[in-house]
Amino acid sequence: LGAAIGCAVIWGVNVPVMKAGLQEVDPFFFNAARLTLSAVALGLLDAAERRGRPAPPTPWRKVVLLGLLSSLVYQVLFLVGMDATSAGNTAIIVSSGPLWTAVIERVMGVDRHSLRAWGALAVAFIGTLLVTLTGIDDPVEGASLFGNLVMLAAMGTWAFASVLSRPLLETFPATRLAFLAVLVSLPGHWALAAPRLDLAAVERPLFVALAIAYSGVLSTGIAYALWNRSVKDLGAARTAAFSNLVPVVALTVAWVFLHEAPRPLQLTGGGLVVAGLLMWRTARQST
Repeated sequence: LGAAIGCAVIWGVNVPVMKAGLQEVDPFFFNAARLTLSAVALGLLDAAERRGRPAPPTPWRKVVLLGLLSSLVYQVLFLVGMDATSAGNTAIIVSSGPLWTAVIERVMGVDRHSLRAWGALAVAFIGTLLVTLTGIDDPVEGASLFGNLVMLAAMGTWAFASVLSRPLLETFPATRLAFLAVLVSLPGHWALAAPRLDLAAVERPLFVALAIAYSGVLSTGIAYALWNRSVKDLGAARTAAFSNLVPVVALTVAWVFLHEAPRPLQLTGGGLVVAGLLMWRTARQST
């Protein structure tokens, strides 16, 4: 229980931490630096899980495809979307990920859902729609329709990559796949960051370094380990339910530290997203 809650808190805090960091330094440099630390953290976790055993054979074509999709395209869309919208909107749209995963599963014929499950996903979709239309072009909180739509595209990309990765994860270790996927994407991220790099213009270098360290090591490394431990102890379904805490934590932290006061429409939409996803998980467990 503690591992699942700890993971949700780390991920919830990561959203406003990243948002604050992006205000201080070039977004593409922030992403390249944090994912470099993520690769180090995941590499150490992979080595710890193998405990001296040789690494399994790597299906490089599949790994490279998933790496480019999940760790390059998704991360760039996530970065651009977050930079153009508020931390609160980001957190709620990110929490709608299971909705897009279910839709893509149905389109690809991977999984079928009951009418009750689709009704629950419709509730989550209405909530996502409300959040997407919240604070359009608000210069105070930094929210924009463009940022919200790019964040939706990011979650669609993440969902597509998740569906594609499931057959591979049946035979290939999850931590090693995550490590290699990030590793494959790093040249692309640094290629995007290099032409815009100007560290001399950073006014608070220590704050930026801490934000990058938190996002790169804690959010990906330690949180990933906590997630796997929770899945082992509680099961996948019960662990996934705790991910609904992420937008709650993110909204609270963004309100306190970034002064992003939640709007009634935003709170209503977030509540519908969480309620719809909880209803969806209940419907799936009962089938």
